[in-house]
Amino acid sequence: MTTLQTLLEHALVQSLGWTLLHFVWQGALVALAHAGVNALLADADARARYLAACVALALMLVLPVATFFVVNSSARGGALVADAGLGGGARASETPAAATGGAGMKHAASARPEDAREEAHGSAAGLADWAGARFASLLPWLVLAWLVCVGALLVRLAGGWVFAARLQRERGATTPAPAEWQRKVAQLARRMKVTRAVRLCRSALVEVPTVVGWLRPVILVPCGAMAGMSGAQLEALLAHELAHVRRHDYLVNLMQAFVETVLFYHPAVWRVSERVRAEREHVCDDLAVEATGDVLLYARALAALETLRQQHTQTAQLALAANGGSLVHRIQRLIKLKAPAPARRPPAAASLAAAAFFALAFALVGAHAAVSNTGEDAHEFAQSENVAEKRSAKRRVAVTFVALPMVNTFYAPRAEKDTRQLLASLAARNVRAVGFVNAGQLGNEGKTNEDKAALLRMWLDAGHELGSEGYAHPNLFKTPLEDFKRDVLRGEEMTSQMARERGSSLRYFSYPYLNVGPDRETKEAFEKFLAARGQQIHKVTIDNWDWLYGKIYMDARRAEDEARMKRVADEYVEYMERTFDFYETLSRDTLGYEPPQVLMLTANGLNCAKAADLLAMLERRGYSFVTLEEAMSDPAYRQPDSYTGQWGISWLQRWAMAKGREFREEPYLSPWMAQFHTDAKKGLPGQADKK
Repeated sequence: MTTLQTLLEHALVQSLGWTLLHFVWQGALVALAHAGVNALLADADARARYLAACVALALMLVLPVATFFVVNSSARGGALVADAGLGGGARASETPAAATGGAGMKHAASARPEDAREEAHGSAAGLADWAGARFASLLPWLVLAWLVCVGALLVRLAGGWVFAARLQRERGATTPAPAEWQRKVAQLARRMKVTRAVRLCRSALVEVPTVVGWLRPVILVPCGAMAGMSGAQLEALLAHELAHVRRHDYLVNLMQAFVETVLFYHPAVWRVSERVRAEREHVCDDLAVEATGDVLLYARALAALETLRQQHTQTAQLALAANGGSLVHRIQRLIKLKAPAPARRPPAAASLAAAAFFALAFALVGAHAAVSNTGEDAHEFAQSENVAEKRSAKRRVAVTFVALPMVNTFYAPRAEKDTRQLLASLAARNVRAVGFVNAGQLGNEGKTNEDKAALLRMWLDAGHELGSEGYAHPNLFKTPLEDFKRDVLRGEEMTSQMARERGSSLRYFSYPYLNVGPDRETKEAFEKFLAARGQQIHKVTIDNWDWLYGKIYMDARRAEDEARMKRVADEYVEYMERTFDFYETLSRDTLGYEPPQVLMLTANGLNCAKAADLLAMLERRGYSFVTLEEAMSDPAYRQPDSYTGQWGISWLQRWAMAKGREFREEPYLSPWMAQFHTDAKKGLPGQADKK
């Protein structure tokens, strides 16, 4: 992957893309609200209309900034897109998932009408997911195009600034005005209460009176203006320019040009910005009339500007001239000031303004809700009479861990520190987990490793439950059933003793590698054996590659490779969020709703370090934490489950296959992470395992 592609796939770029997209409707609503307010202020003072336009333009700048922070802190402005070009990955159990259409992955189901409806609905949802993913994949390139355009406009803006600065310093083209006119400008400035010193210069580079600069403003007058206009007319135009200086309009114009640059793609921005410029000129016209006391004199001065109207494009960006806006309209407006029409408040305009503001308020609330639930589908499904209950249900997840007491950590103090960190993260969010014990880690030749046993007692003392996954972690697909049963009994002997010490018992069993056996007979025989012992199967719905991330992280920790540790940790939670998004969609397509999920994690150093961030991500997606017992009490966990074979897979995949559907490809690893699996397996991720 190129550096450019890596940057474009960064979460900040996705957030920026969704921000720019949200501004399409936000800017339109602001413009609509401004139009309504402007209609209400049709007969009001120009200052009121100018203020309304400035507020609208400022709101257009504030909204994208606020939206970006909300999107970035809550969730991306769309589902993360999986990296392209990779095949399906292996399972979180070290057995990889089977590819779509692989041998033994498809099962027949009775042709029920409700299944046909689910299939059609799943196809429609799949099309919607595909379209959403394609759209999300375009966002980074839209952001890149936006950045290129903004860069070009910033260069143009900088060119205008350089040209405006050059107007003051150009030797030979700009000279101080005669002393008599300098005194007139000083007197006029005092009368208009302009506190800053203002210089007056003649310039061959401007064709109308123009203000340049903010801290040290300069009024540039065309060389021919003093000869082509009467003194009173020129004084009236200078009053207009002094009004710009008094109101700090040069600085406001700079900020306005910046908004136009970054939000260039929205026509509403240009429309509102045009109103800001027009009303600014009206305000300065009014101040000039107040200073001269003669409306007709000032109107004639504006008319005289028509002969000097040719205006440079660059100057218009950052300099303020007396010919801004429509001169004809300004003259007509000034003449009408002598006999103003009675003030009117059109009811239609008032209704428009009210409707626009209410629409904006509701849209902002809706946008916040949508962004806060990024990653959730807009549609929900129902199959039975409790439609309302399922639609209103919040997301729930049970957190479970396998490979206890701690995998890939052989230094006892380090394992204890990791365990305490993990238990603290779980306690902070009141998570009650089930930890499945690989009893083979607890000792050898009948001797218990007390350091590792102490880790399990820490789990029990923290209020968590222990389950079993046997002794030597055998794969039922490769192990004779009777041998597998003996391994389970051996593992129970050590684990149940720990549980009895704290007054509890073993209620759950987790299949090693999530493999339920080579055929249905083996599966059913073992499940009867398990039921006779009063234990339930650990039915995992959120399966993942956390074991691979954890192994690379722990290898890097042993090698003291902090850079690699950080890279794995930074990528891990993002991958897990992509995994949840996949299984949430699979839940809706298979069951018609999202049941309480069962998340399987590996007890390793990475999950200990990132548990707080992982749980925070789940809360951001709307999840609350429940026990394994509460999750598996949902009717979904009584769905038919007939799959057997080489692969260990999520129970969501099993339920879908029991309905006659194909195995669905799961989230890809990033190319960087997949390379580690490639090195280990000597082939593309998962492919070598499937041969």
